[in-house]
Amino acid sequence: MKKLITPIFLLALSLTLTLTSCSNEEISSPIAPNAIMEDTPSINSRPALPQNTVGNIDWKMSGTYVQDFSFRRIKAVTPSECGDTPFDAVTSFYNDALINSFFDLWDFNFDAVDVVLDDYFVINQIAAQVENKNTDTFGAKGEYTNFVQKTVINLESFWDMANLISVRGQHTSTLEDLDFIRYVYETYSDATPAEIDYLLSIAEYYNDYSDQIPENPFYAVDGFATSTGIIVIGDGLVSMLSETGLDPKVVWSGILAHEWSHQIQFQNYGLWTYPTPPFIGTPESTRMTELEADFFTGFYLTHKRGGTYNWKRVEDMLSAFYNIGDCLFQNPGHHGTPDQRLEAARQGYLQATAIKKKGHLPNAQSIHDAFIAALPTIVN
Repeated sequence: MKKLITPIFLLALSLTLTLTSCSNEEISSPIAPNAIMEDTPSINSRPALPQNTVGNIDWKMSGTYVQDFSFRRIKAVTPSECGDTPFDAVTSFYNDALINSFFDLWDFNFDAVDVVLDDYFVINQIAAQVENKNTDTFGAKGEYTNFVQKTVINLESFWDMANLISVRGQHTSTLEDLDFIRYVYETYSDATPAEIDYLLSIAEYYNDYSDQIPENPFYAVDGFATSTGIIVIGDGLVSMLSETGLDPKVVWSGILAHEWSHQIQFQNYGLWTYPTPPFIGTPESTRMTELEADFFTGFYLTHKRGGTYNWKRVEDMLSAFYNIGDCLFQNPGHHGTPDQRLEAARQGYLQATAIKKKGHLPNAQSIHDAFIAALPTIVN
């Protein structure tokens, strides 16, 4: 089983990095950070990093599905379909800040690449998903904790799923705890005590002297759901989306609604009928389950007993999410094109509008059936 790699943007490292939805036998990113691109303006005078950095941590969790809120960077079709958005400017800024900060301190010790630009992301995922460390607050200073807790209660009531899902926050501050980093190396790597001391010295050096490590929001940019009933949302993901002008509370609501929709799919795995088998790791299968999550998201956010947002507000938010672009039509993690994803959410909104006069909450089965009926329209 491959380890789970954060869906970071590190453009200077690789334009092909992505976090995909995974099979029941692995949690993985098919392409890890590789090398500094020679044509990156902000670092074109800097030396290149080595190929195939793989880090030191081998994290295995067999039998767990993962569905993520994934952002694609490859532009495999025309720019008109996957063009730049304000989010690109935000992520490029933080990408450059992180990479330049690393190079300012780098002494050509290639082990530092593994620690700071690989291990750190895995450590923060282990903290949230496995060790449940620093996960009970939301926002860098806990400022959205009450809002998220209330949203979770509403989601539980809306979908009749009380006490089934654990929603966890992810924070860059976790990586300031060198004792925890040591614990992760001891538990999830084959490093000897002497080697761990050496790796910790690297971590301490960059933590002390960099203004981006580990403060950069990329270190807490996860947004995913697992079949074990866990949802993880990083502060960095929300903060960067909010910097495009979106209301942070709407962002929290949108990501929570999407990941909660995957939990509904997990709860009904084997019970629901799909035109393509779900969670089998093909582009068609992943696109279908992701578009269904988008459909459920649009339904919940605009329902008068759900998020209660009007469609215009939801459309603005989801446009920022989806127009980042996923046009990797042959990729097993293909989530659907921006237009398809927005249309799926719009169809969910139309479904909420159609039933709002009835006053009762439909069950998830009926919304699933409505999605299956709308799927040909959404895809085409």
